[in-house]
Amino acid sequence: MRKGGYVALEAAGLVITALAAQTMIRGLLDRDSEVLWSILDWVPGGLTGRLILLGCIALVGMVAGGWAHTRQRPNTGRAGDSAGSRGRGKL
Repeated sequence: MRKGGYVALEAAGLVITALAAQTMIRGLLDRDSEVLWSILDWVPGGLTGRLILLGCIALVGMVAGGWAHTRQRPNTGRAGDSAGSRGRGKL
């Protein structure tokens, strides 16, 4: 995958995580609201089942975004990277 693909996957993971987590929190705080406009009515278990599904979706989005972030290969070292000190002799 090219760098643009990793960036797109990271962005999609971020968006999915943010939306699913927000919807899950809103469902916890306002029990009378319809979670995602009743799109998830097919999920068994009522509100609890819907919130578990949203939590799993948020977790998958977070893992996908994090994986894509670690796979990007920057041209320069990151702050705090100790790669420059490898191979030096003792002082």
